[in-house]
Amino acid sequence: MPGDFMDITAFLDLLPSNIGLIVACVIIVCKLVTVTVRPPANGSRWELLYRAISTVALNIGWATNRFQAGRPTDTRPRP
Repeated sequence: MPGDFMDITAFLDLLPSNIGLIVACVIIVCKLVTVTVRPPANGSRWELLYRAISTVALNIGWATNRFQAGRPTDTRPRP
């Protein structure tokens, strides 16, 4: 049974050697898009694409941008 299991190092050996650089470049480009492009309005046809790009750019948790697609820009508590 141990011979049937493929460990992570065997899987990584199957990938091209420069895949890490390609993945890093994709993340950087997506991050630049989320920083420079204003989030689309709620219900816009671009909202799903923007959210996908934002996820690829690793805008999750504490790294989330202040302005997000589908959310109001004023986040202050209302009286």
